Amino acid sequence: MISRRRALALVVLSLFAVTPCSFADNKPLTPERPRDEAFRAVLKRETSTLNVPIEASTDEIARVLNQTIRKDLYKGSTRTRGLTADVVRNGPIVIGAADNYLYVTLPVAMSLGYGMFETQAIPLKLKFKARAVITPDWRLHAEIYYLGLSDLLREDVGIGPLSLKPRSIVEGLIQPVQRVLSDLLAQKINELFPLKAQVAKVWNTAQKPVLLDKSYNAWLKLTPQEVMLYPLYAQNNRVRLSVGISTFAELVVGPEPAAPPLLPLPNLKLVNSFDKTFRIALNADLFYKDLRSVASPLLLDKRFDSDGKSIVIKDLDLYGNGDKLVVKLVTQGSLDGVIYLTAKPVFNPQTNIFSVEDVDFDMQTSSLLMRTADWFLHGTIRGMIQERLNMDLTRQLEQSRRMAGKALARVQLMERVFLKGDITNLRFNDVIVQQDRISIQVYTEGESAILFQ
Repeated sequence: MISRRRALALVVLSLFAVTPCSFADNKPLTPERPRDEAFRAVLKRETSTLNVPIEASTDEIARVLNQTIRKDLYKGSTRTRGLTADVVRNGPIVIGAADNYLYVTLPVAMSLGYGMFETQAIPLKLKFKARAVITPDWRLHAEIYYLGLSDLLREDVGIGPLSLKPRSIVEGLIQPVQRVLSDLLAQKINELFPLKAQVAKVWNTAQKPVLLDKSYNAWLKLTPQEVMLYPLYAQNNRVRLSVGISTFAELVVGPEPAAPPLLPLPNLKLVNSFDKTFRIALNADLFYKDLRSVASPLLLDKRFDSDGKSIVIKDLDLYGNGDKLVVKLVTQGSLDGVIYLTAKPVFNPQTNIFSVEDVDFDMQTSSLLMRTADWFLHGTIRGMIQERLNMDLTRQLEQSRRMAGKALARVQLMERVFLKGDITNLRFNDVIVQQDRISIQVYTEGESAILFQ
């Protein structure tokens, strides 16, 4: 008799183990909150380039050289014993630019002397080509190459008892003339292109937030990283230096951002090319309280049916966890208790719609539902959540785009220094989940220029 009772008890216990849902439907579902996971701290950042164009015409360079180069270029001995030469400038210097070289034509007159004898001045033109080289320590050097004479000289010229070849005499005097020209050219190009001083102004100013729009309290925050120099461009009688300041740029709405300690101007980074795109990061923050206010009227106190059973959502909460959005639901009806779902935040840059994808039950919630209410796993609640957590960010992003456009239109960085450019497109960059919000980042893109006026 006792053995039969024990056998019956074992059968009853096994029924409890196999079919708990027949006894547990009325018990509240109480899964543990999903385990906390670390957040990614910051959004991805892409650098922008502030273009600092420094340009001059060959006429400007020639004018400065003509005002500076003295008339007397050389007076002294030649390679021929007892023979002296006197070389003077004999007209305006002419400069052209092509193939990234400056071409210099220097008209001179050369007189030769031997004892009591002296020749008449021989007019001729010396031709050089020059290339400006800038080193990483901001020093500019001029490399001068002699190209020859532009005039056909007589093969021989007589002076007293001597018969001389003037071309060989001129070429023997080229080095001192070339040295004078090289030093003056480097000095004057440095004056025309005050590279370090101009870039230092922009570098120092870029580290201070710039107020773009007082009504919105919108600030342009730049964080410069390095200074790049593209080789000197000389073409079509124009000479240009292309300098780029690599920086992070973002639009900040609110109180004036704190300016970091001033970074010193770094050495130049010499490059063969650089990306001239200027990007301003626009951050759109979606706070969970705002998402709740949008979703609550669509979900709270609404009935959801599945397999002849129904639930009503009585409470809703949202929060971030790692890279996922967690949705907490409190339900009544055929299933009482708490349910946790997770979702992946998504932003569509074509429609400006924020939404969620891959909505699914948290692992522990799913495990409890499989044992107690598997009918709920196959219901419509996941699809309903996915449909309701949408938000159109067009107005917010358009407002930011307009402010960014204003940033590139014409912004005074300091006295006589302006930032100017054009926006060509808007591009999605990144989305991250944070403790109290979801942050979405898009970039406005265009080209910029620093104007010195």
